[in-house]
Amino acid sequence: MDDEISLSDILRFLKDAYKTILVFGVLGIATAIVYLVITPDRFEAVAQIQMAQTSGANNNNNNNNLSSLGVNIEEPALLIARLSSPTSFSADSIAACGQQAQSNPALATAQTIKLAITKGLSNVVELKTVGPTPEAASTCAQTIFELIKTSQAQILAPYLQESQTRLAEDGIRLDQAKALVAKADKSGAAMGAAYLSTRDEIKYLLDEITTLQNVVSGSQSRVTRLVSPIYASDNPVAPKKRIVLLVGLLGGLLLGLLIALARQMVVKLQSQNNQAGGVL
Repeated sequence: MDDEISLSDILRFLKDAYKTILVFGVLGIATAIVYLVITPDRFEAVAQIQMAQTSGANNNNNNNNLSSLGVNIEEPALLIARLSSPTSFSADSIAACGQQAQSNPALATAQTIKLAITKGLSNVVELKTVGPTPEAASTCAQTIFELIKTSQAQILAPYLQESQTRLAEDGIRLDQAKALVAKADKSGAAMGAAYLSTRDEIKYLLDEITTLQNVVSGSQSRVTRLVSPIYASDNPVAPKKRIVLLVGLLGGLLLGLLIALARQMVVKLQSQNNQAGGVL
């Protein structure tokens, strides 16, 4: 039972080793302070971005992205996946985020920004960027927003062009159908099958033209936009001073404890060796 450690043994050990533990605790805090001094502050800017939208008239997607405003041009999850790729960033956006001096500037930019889906909203993402000053973080956020806005406008362009083309074609067909109806009215053939078919076509074309006009006008008014102005706090988000100091203190105390234990074990082994040598 000699190998059992009693409470008195622990208290005796702490009495003998507390100076070592405290010294290393102080050294841990000092190391943490040095780290905080040499590590530059990082500030964060936050922006909430609403996806560009259009009506679903010429969109074959399912309805899971429908809202009162229309259909998302790009799903938030797809945008997040797209901007996780370094190839998504232009030279201007890399420079605006201050990453041009990195060995891989595009990858560094992708790792600097953070995008997340806003809870409860299917058409809004939250963008967070960091920089050495609040102004730098805000500039980066603004540039990334403009990048998203431009890319979503490019995604929308083919659909908008298709709607405008169909609108022009339907306008021509509508004029032709109206001309045929007018001609039938003058000739007294207003009850013929062709006449009735043309009247139905006119109604269909009017409905489709209205829908396409809504698509065009809605797409121009529902562009990518900021839900609220970009916010950059004057308080740095990194390094976290309290956490760094706490880690330094606990790390120093733990290191001091381990060194004290190791020293006690060495002393104990030497004592045992001396006793064994005396017996011999």
